[in-house]
Amino acid sequence: MDFRITAGEQETLFTIVGHLDAGSAPTLAELSRGLGREAREDVASLRRKGWILARDVNEHLTVIALSPMATQAVSNLRYGRRAGG
Repeated sequence: MDFRITAGEQETLFTIVGHLDAGSAPTLAELSRGLGREAREDVASLRRKGWILARDVNEHLTVIALSPMATQAVSNLRYGRRAGG
């Protein structure tokens, strides 16, 4: 797993986490709407780096989970967000 992610990837990641925490597996279209920009490159990069698990559901790319290591990394990032600002 590549732990280096860009600011845009981190924004996309936290949007994904929000959906997953709410019990929803977001599609690429839902992520793009939520971010107000195209999410395809960030989702592809996060998938390639091992952060997220995604598959086609009803012909729509859908993020179904974070990888186990990403779950811990997100917890650390969230803590850093609270402690740092």
